[in-house]
Amino acid sequence: MKEVNIAAPSAGAPVPRSCARCGNGFHTRGKEYTCTACRKPKIPAAHKPGHSLSFRERQIVSLIAEAKANKEIAYDLCLTEGTVKEYLYHIFRKLNVTSRTELALQSVRDGFIDRPMA
Repeated sequence: MKEVNIAAPSAGAPVPRSCARCGNGFHTRGKEYTCTACRKPKIPAAHKPGHSLSFRERQIVSLIAEAKANKEIAYDLCLTEGTVKEYLYHIFRKLNVTSRTELALQSVRDGFIDRPMA
């Protein structure tokens, strides 16, 4: 019977591995378990104008267009004020606006909601 000598790779030699995330092969000298592409920090995708709003976000935008305060919106939709603020934060980022007035004007102009009854 023939003896097989399986030696541990030296510390300086690259070791072939398969990425734990994508499965692609790569060589490493350390204890990395992911390839360089998977190790890159994930940058959150920038929200571009025109992203579709959810049903609840459209409800909140229509109430903003009616000039309602966060407390009134929360009461009308059975939410907390904090939840309304979170929704507004996401809406502002999706539509790339910085104020409630700009949000109301853009939503009417772009057709996200019908013209408010003032």
